[in-house]
Amino acid sequence: MPNADKNRVSDPQDERAESAHVRGLSAWLAVVRTYQKCSDVLIEGIKPLGIKLAQHDVLMNLLMTPQQTQQQLAANSFVTKSHMSSVLTEMADLGWIERTDSVTDKRSKVIRLTSAGYRLAQRAHAIQAGVVNAMMAPLSDKQINDLEKISRNAV
Repeated sequence: MPNADKNRVSDPQDERAESAHVRGLSAWLAVVRTYQKCSDVLIEGIKPLGIKLAQHDVLMNLLMTPQQTQQQLAANSFVTKSHMSSVLTEMADLGWIERTDSVTDKRSKVIRLTSAGYRLAQRAHAIQAGVVNAMMAPLSDKQINDLEKISRNAV
C-alpha cells in the first residue's frame, strides 16, 4: 500500500510558511538564550551586593524613574504583579525603599529609593552596565541600532 504522504504534491506556500517558522524559531531561541545568558551573568555580578534579580529590576526602575506606584513598577518591570508586593516588602525591610501615601490617589503608595537604596542602585547599575557593554562590545554601532530596531518591531 503506497504511503499517502509520499504521493502528496508539496505546496510551495506550505514550504515557505514552514521555512519562515523554522527561521523564526531559530531567531527566537537565539534571543531567549541571549536574555538567559545576560540574566545569569548579571545574577553572578550582583550576588556580592546581596541583591536578587527581582530586587535589581526594581532598583533599576526606581533609579531611572525615582517615584512610582506599585502598579507602575509592576507594569515597568519583569517582576510579576503577584510577586511585586513581597519583593517590595523585602526591600523596605532591608531599608532600600520607602513607601509613602500618594497625594493624587489615596489608595496607592508611592515607592522611592532611600539614600541607602540609591547608593546600592548606583553600584548595581555599574555592574549591569559592565554586563551590557561586554555583550555589546563585539557588535558595530550599526548592528546595535539594527538589533534595537528589530527588537522593537518584534514587540
